Amino acid sequence: MTMPNQTMLSQKELAQRWGRSVCAIGLSSAVGLGPRYVKEQGMLMYPVTEVQKYERARLMH
Repeated sequence: MTMPNQTMLSQKELAQRWGRSVCAIGLSSAVGLGPRYVKEQGMLMYPVTEVQKYERARLMH
């Protein structure tokens, strides 16, 4: 899970949060699925606010 002051998640951290593989996270991002991300120094980083927004949008009623 995220630390209280953490604003970005790596692919590994997002994979752990969602119980998926890093490869699955990368593939989803490559085809435009999943939360918005920023590419920093060749790494995909996911703003926590975007991850939370994506999770809320995927909630089933």
